[in-house]
Amino acid sequence: MRVLIVGGTGLISTAIVQQLLERGDRVTLYNRGVTARRFEGDVEVIAGDRWKYAEFEREMRQRTFDAVIDMVAFAPENADSLLRAFSGRAGHLVVCSTVCVYGGPLTRSPATDDEPHRPVTKYGQNKSRIESTLLAANGQSGLKTTILRPSFTTGEGHTALGALYFDDSMADRARRGLPLVVHDDGATPWAIAHVSDVARGFVNALGNDKAYGQAYHLTSDEHTTWGGVFAALQEAAGGKSPVVSIPTDWLYEVAPRRMVGVKFIYQYGSIFDNGKAARDLGFRTTVPLVETFRRQIAWSERAGTYRRADEEPLQDVLLDAFTRGQRPAPGQVHDVNPWGNEPES
Repeated sequence: MRVLIVGGTGLISTAIVQQLLERGDRVTLYNRGVTARRFEGDVEVIAGDRWKYAEFEREMRQRTFDAVIDMVAFAPENADSLLRAFSGRAGHLVVCSTVCVYGGPLTRSPATDDEPHRPVTKYGQNKSRIESTLLAANGQSGLKTTILRPSFTTGEGHTALGALYFDDSMADRARRGLPLVVHDDGATPWAIAHVSDVARGFVNALGNDKAYGQAYHLTSDEHTTWGGVFAALQEAAGGKSPVVSIPTDWLYEVAPRRMVGVKFIYQYGSIFDNGKAARDLGFRTTVPLVETFRRQIAWSERAGTYRRADEEPLQDVLLDAFTRGQRPAPGQVHDVNPWGNEPES
C-alpha cells in the first residue's frame, strides 16, 4: 500500500511509520524536516509546510496514494486543504483527532463514540470542526474518510508523565521518594495508552471498508485513576513517594500555562469505550501502564532526556507555597506551556 503521512516524526506518527514499514508498505512523509526521525527503514520525504496551502496542494496534485494519514491537522482550514489536495487522488483519508472534542465532564463513563461534542478548548473546538468537514466529505470524488480519536497516549519519545505539568523530572522524583503533586484527590478516572497500541489502530484502519465514514476511540483498555497513575509511575521508577493533593483551581491560578492541561482536560474523567474500534479495527491495548512507564524511563535515560528533580523545582515550589497557604513568590514558577505558551481563555 502507498501511504502518505502528513507529519510522520511525532510520537504516534513514529510508531505508525515503523509498523507500516514492518508490514511492507511504501511510506512517504510530508513535513518541514524539523524533528529528527526515530524509526528505522527507508521512506520518501517531501519537504514542505502544510500551512502553505497552495504549495502543499500543488505538490499533492502530482501524486496519488492508496491512503493518507494526517497527524497534524489542527485548524479547520487544514481540513479544507486536505479535501482540495486529495479528492480524486487518494483512496482513503484518515485524520488524527482527539477525545478533547467532547470537553468535560463526560455525560457517561465509559463514553461511547457518539458522546456529544462540547469542547471547552480551542484545540478541541478546532478538531471537532475538522471532524465535521471530513466526515461530511466521505464518499465524494471517490474519497473515503475516517476519524480516529486517541486520548492520553505516551511511550518512548516522551518522558514519563512529563506532559502532565510539563515537568520532565516526574520519574526521578518517584525514584528518589520525593513528594509528587496530584491535582484534586487523585480519584478522577483516567487511562493512558502506549503509543504502539494506538498506532496499530491507525494501521488497521487503512483501506478497511468498515472504517469508511466512521469515527473511533483509540484509548487504553486499562482503566485506573490519577492515583493509580502515580502508583504505576512509582512502581516503574522503583521508589515510593508521598502523593500530595492540591486543588486544580489553585494550581491553575498560580501557574496557568503549566496547568492548562489540568484545568481543561485532566481534572475530568477520561474513560472511553473502545468497543467499536475492537469490532471494526481489531483494536485492543496490550502494554500495561507500569510497562509503559518502564520503557519511557529507559528510553529517556538512553536519549539524554531524563531530568533530575534538582533540575526542575516546580513541584517543590508548589508544595511549599500550598503548605504555607500562600502563592509562590513572583518569579519562582517558570510558567511555560510548550503547547503554545498561553493559558486557555
